[in-house]
Formats: sequence, C-alpha cells, structure tokens
Amino acid sequence: MFRGVTRNVYLLGLLSLFNDFSADMVTPLLPAYLATLGLGAGFLGVMEGVANALSNITALLSGWVDDRKHRSKRIAVSGYALCAFVRPLIAIPIPAVILAVRFLDRIGKGIRTAPRDHLLTDSLDKKHWGKAFGIQRALDHTGALLGPPLAALLLRFYGLSYSQLFLIAAVPAVVSILIVPLWIQERQAKEPEVRPRLTWKNLPKPLKRYILIIFLVAFSTPSELFLIMKLQSLGLPAYQQPLAWGLLTLCTLLAAFLGGVLADRWSQRRTIAVGWALFSGVFFAFAFNGHLTWSWVLIGIYGFQAGLVEASERAYPASVVPAEIRATAMGWYYFAYGLGLLPASVLFGFLWSHFSPKIAFASYGAMTLLVIPLLALLPTHRDGGEKGRRPYQAALR
Repeated sequence: MFRGVTRNVYLLGLLSLFNDFSADMVTPLLPAYLATLGLGAGFLGVMEGVANALSNITALLSGWVDDRKHRSKRIAVSGYALCAFVRPLIAIPIPAVILAVRFLDRIGKGIRTAPRDHLLTDSLDKKHWGKAFGIQRALDHTGALLGPPLAALLLRFYGLSYSQLFLIAAVPAVVSILIVPLWIQERQAKEPEVRPRLTWKNLPKPLKRYILIIFLVAFSTPSELFLIMKLQSLGLPAYQQPLAWGLLTLCTLLAAFLGGVLADRWSQRRTIAVGWALFSGVFFAFAFNGHLTWSWVLIGIYGFQAGLVEASERAYPASVVPAEIRATAMGWYYFAYGLGLLPASVLFGFLWSHFSPKIAFASYGAMTLLVIPLLALLPTHRDGGEKGRRPYQAALR
C-alpha cells in the first residue's frame, strides 16, 4: 500500500491490533473497577507506576537477549501469549491478585516490545522507518479504538459485570497469538561482529543523551488512567469512561501516521518537541478546567499529541546505533521510559490524594515544559549507524 513498506509491517500492526482490542476493553475501566473495591488514586498510582516500570525493565533484558540469540519472533510471541492468558484473571476482586495480574500483563508487554520493533526495523530500509512505525502504531490504536465502544455496549445494554467483561476481553488476544505470528517472516541474522552488552559506557553518545531525556519526560508522564479519573471526578458515569478512552485512542490513531511521515520528512527531534509542548499545554488546561465538556476536548488533544510523537520516539534510538545492537538500543529506550514512569504515577497519585488534582496536573505540565529545550542536545541526522558503530566496536575489542 505504501512505497517501501513490507508485509511484515502490516502483520506486526495486525498483531498489535488484536492485542490492544483486548487490552482496551479492560484498561479504561480500571478506575471505576477499583472504585467498587474502595481503591482510589493512591492505589492506582502505585499499580501503574510499578507495572510500567516492570514492563520497561523487562524490555531492556528482552532486547539484549534478542540481539544475542536472534529469536525476535519467538520472544515477541511469548510476550503476547503471557498477556493473553493472565489478563482475564484481573476479574478476581482481590487487590493483591489485581496487582499481580497487572504486573504480569505489563511484563508480557516488556518481553514483546523490543523484539517486535526489531522485527519491524529489520523488514525495510532505514529511510522508511518513521512511516513503518507510524503504520504499526496506527493499527495498534485501531485495535485500541475498537475495544472501548464494545466494552461500553456490553456494560450499558447487556448488563455484564466487570468480571464477565474481562473474560470476554481475552478472546481477541488469544486470536492474535494463534493466527498472526504464523505469517510473520524473520530475517536470518548473521553472526554479529560484536556481542552486545548491557553496559552503559559503551553506548553511542547520542543514544545516552536521548535515554536521559526520555527518562526525564517519562518522569513527568503519569498513567493516562488519571485522565479518566479526572473525568470521573467531574461526573462521567462508568459506562461512558470507555468512550472517553476511545476518543483518546481515535485521536492517537489519526495522528500516528502523520507523526511517522513528519519523522521521515521533517525531523524526529522537531516532531517530538511539538508533541511534548502539546502535552504540557493539555496538563495545564486539565489543572484549571472544571467542566466535563471541555475535558472531552482535552482528552482528544492529548490523544493527538501521543500519536504525533510515538513513531519519532521509537525510531530515534534505532537510527543512532549500528544494526547489531538495535534491539538492545530499543530496550534501553523502554527501560529509561519505564524507570521514569515508576515515580511519575506514584508521585502524581500522591499529589492528587494529599493536595489536589489541580496541583498534580500543573506540576507535571511544568516539568514537561522544562524538558523540551534539552532536545537541542540531540543530533538531527537520521543515520547514526557509522558514527555509532566504530566507537562501540572499538570499546568491545
């Protein structure tokens, strides 16, 4: 369909579509589900912070193993399988079980993410990476868009309980691991010139700078479930909360491919800066907005900025390293992001519970705004392969 984009890109997107169809029947209902158990912002903050940290720490290890063993497809599918089989267990209304299931679900995400991205970048020429990530993310968000309306329909018109809905949500995830991976092609890898290591000191300087910046912006990015909780506090009923999540996803979907094209034609760095500026503006607006109607608009803008930066954020680390450590580089990116997300959600939940939502949103909007100028430290070149390859190999010999 798009010049330079291979079949693997669409198949990987389809795999993500089915998985997110399942996940987003569950995720937007978590604030309301936890509320029925007497659990609030503090519990949600700890759960999401630790879960996302585990996801991204696992992504680093997964990427490193992939670069050493060249088993991208098997590793990715095992991560999707773990998510598919543990996710329905969140229906058990015991806080400890809910935590364990959420943690395992995010670990499954961490296992699959870097190898999946490695499969994608191995499937086509570097000049099309932004477009490819945009397509993959667009299909991913298509699945996420389908899940919330179905969840709202089943809750509103069929009277299903949360537990019944969570069980039904497992079906698309199981379909994905049974069908799509059979068609994905994995390129036969050559023996690498160097064995990838996890050591920080041997990473190319542009990647180190980027990882530190990603950590800082992740630290100012709490779980999106707090946006749903904000709408809930303004009077949004439980059955409409999946629709708000669906709007967020729709706007992310609409912006995802645009973000990929901008990454290839304009600049990954500039695209990221624009998206982060929008993020900051949305959080400032949420801090001072007390009207449910305007909150729907802000949810849409938030989704748009998320889609705008996704392709660039993922393509940049792969563009500044040699091919033999590409999955490891992706793993470092997800590790840094997860490490920042852990305190982000916990602190946001603390500020919400002990001070006010206004202070929480305004503080995080300000933090993101302060990070944006640091992007000037990154090179704008797209091909960092040779510049990163020589010092990396020399350090290992």
